Amino acid sequence: MYRIGEVYQKIYNEFLKNNFDSARIETEVIITKTLGIDKSVIYSFPEKKLSVKQIEKILKNFSLRIAHFPMEYIFCEKEFFGLKFYVDHNVLIPRPETELLVEEALSLIERNGITSFADIGTGSGNIVISILKNIKTKLKEVFATDLYENVLKVAIKNAKNYGLLEKIKFILTDKLKYFIDNKIKLELIISNPPYVTLKEYKNLQKEIYYEPSYALVTLDGLKFYRYFSANGKKVVKEGGYLILEINPNLFTKICDLFTNESYRIYKIIYDYQKLPRGIVIEVLK
Repeated sequence: MYRIGEVYQKIYNEFLKNNFDSARIETEVIITKTLGIDKSVIYSFPEKKLSVKQIEKILKNFSLRIAHFPMEYIFCEKEFFGLKFYVDHNVLIPRPETELLVEEALSLIERNGITSFADIGTGSGNIVISILKNIKTKLKEVFATDLYENVLKVAIKNAKNYGLLEKIKFILTDKLKYFIDNKIKLELIISNPPYVTLKEYKNLQKEIYYEPSYALVTLDGLKFYRYFSANGKKVVKEGGYLILEINPNLFTKICDLFTNESYRIYKIIYDYQKLPRGIVIEVLK
């Protein structure tokens, strides 16, 4: 029977040997989340004995992580905008940069009295749910769409967890098709579409390749922006807005797509590294 301090040391050494940058944190998370304990237990009670079942669970999760399986998928959880979301391999793991889109959406909705919006390609539902949990004004219509049923199931699960299922209309559709087919006009569209180029995708960290490629990559990274620039006015009312996360490397090309279709670049959203990470686009009256 192993003691928790011994298990910690063995796992820590393996992470070091495999060149993990944050071996200590990785080890702490694997042990504490598997056992449901605080990390202080590891250091305050290193002699604490673990059962065979506990060790088996720890080693199972460790084996996944040492193969670069994302920690968020191992424990099916990711924090975003101060909320905890269920995530699995069907959905993209929410990133801190996307919180900037939520902040901008909240500001835009409250400042302009917006009452209807859609989260296109909702994934885990992190954007739409974060907005609804923090909005102070009343909304009339809120949609969340995705192309894949398994993805919508994750978003619906998260909406249920936060008691928001009745406030969001979940739609299985491709991009804006449902709204165009049903002649539905909205005041705001928000989306974090796939924007990694195929060339960039080949050189990313190993963890990325466990995430769904359809949520990350297109050939030149511009596919969805071409679509939104060509079809946005069919869905967004005059005087309405689109808030889109973007690839900083494609900033100029993306802006050109919209200005060439007579939209106005209303605002550029910069990330924590001062790179253009999002744009707010206005549909001119």
